[in-house]
Parts: sequence; C-alpha cells; structure tokens
Amino acid sequence: MTLGLLPPGEAPFDAPDAVHRVGPYLVRRAQPADALAYCRADAEMVAGSYPGVMPPVWSQERLDEADGLAPGRAQEFAANLAAEARGEEPEDRTWLALDSAEEIVGVCVSRSTPQDWESLNEVVPIPGVTQQLNHLYLRPSARGTGLADALLDLALPGTMPAYLWIIGGNARGRRFYERHGFVGDGITYSCGPIWYNAQLFRMYRRSLGASPGGYPG
Repeated sequence: MTLGLLPPGEAPFDAPDAVHRVGPYLVRRAQPADALAYCRADAEMVAGSYPGVMPPVWSQERLDEADGLAPGRAQEFAANLAAEARGEEPEDRTWLALDSAEEIVGVCVSRSTPQDWESLNEVVPIPGVTQQLNHLYLRPSARGTGLADALLDLALPGTMPAYLWIIGGNARGRRFYERHGFVGDGITYSCGPIWYNAQLFRMYRRSLGASPGGYPG
C-alpha cells in the first residue's frame, strides 16, 4: 500500500472498517474484541522499546498491568468506532498491524485533542496544530519494512499538521519523525512517576515540505 497526499475533498481518514495490505501485513482499526490482545502486544512492544533509557523494572510494570487495562480499552474502542459511525470526531483512532499468523506486530494511535496530562499541566498548544500522534510501536521483526511509514500515514494522512511527544534518548524514534517532517520545538516535560520522570520532548510539523518557522520553540 502506498499512502500519500489525498485528492481534494476526500475524507482525510480511512473508513473504520477499511483493511489495508502493507507488504506481508494487514492493517485495520482496532475492535473491542481486540482489546486483550492489543494490551498484551502493546505492553510487549513498549517494554522492549527503550533499552538503556528506561529501567528494567519499568518494562516489567508495563507487562504486569496489561491484562487489567483490557476492559477499559474495549470500551474505548467501541466508543470511538461508534462516534465515527455517527459522523463525529472520536477521541482516538487506533490501527493494528497483523502478520500472517494474526499476531499484532504494530500499533498506532492518533487523536485530535490534547491528552489529559497536557490539559492538567496547561501545556501551551502549537497554533494551528491540533492532531496528535499519540502512539506508534512495532515489534522488532517489523522494523525496516515500511510498516511504520504506512501506519503514520494512516494516522496523519496527507502529511497532516500534527505534534507528538518523544522520550529523551530515543534517537531512533527522533530520526524517524524528522524524516517525516517533524522538528523539535524546545518544549520539555517530565513523564511523571509512572515513567520514572523521564524527560519528554515535543516535536511537530505544519506540513511535509513546509518551513517549520513561525513558532517560537
């Protein structure tokens, strides 16, 4: 699948029931029945994504909490899909990438509103940039296949202006987002105690190929 700039007037996001082929992978929206598998796969991918950045105990905590998060995640998936079916903007859109054994090898989440912690901390928004890439993780076996690019293009179609938060020390992730037009704006926050107060950096893009100037970082 090749994703890119969308024709004028075309809906920016794929339909909630759309299924995409990306090389050997199938990509589709998360359904309520996926919640437990999603939480377990997500915990495994997140726990393995920050060697040398987060302490081993943090990784184990992510794995330990996974099953308990599933009921709430199922409710969120159902509510978001129902909102889209009514023609409303959902809180989140979640995509899953599955291999030939139907194992989840990638997840991606975007949203059009700040996360709760941003509001609580009165994070200053970026003028004209409201979409956020909330989550993008792959299993190691899927890295370097183009799957991350495809997931990002589904989550933020047509090089949509957006922002994201990235953990300090995640050099691979920073290079990936820079390749997709994101730049740092100098805003940093602490992740809080659950993430052992690791430092968060904000990145954003106005549109791919456009100058990032004009925003005081």
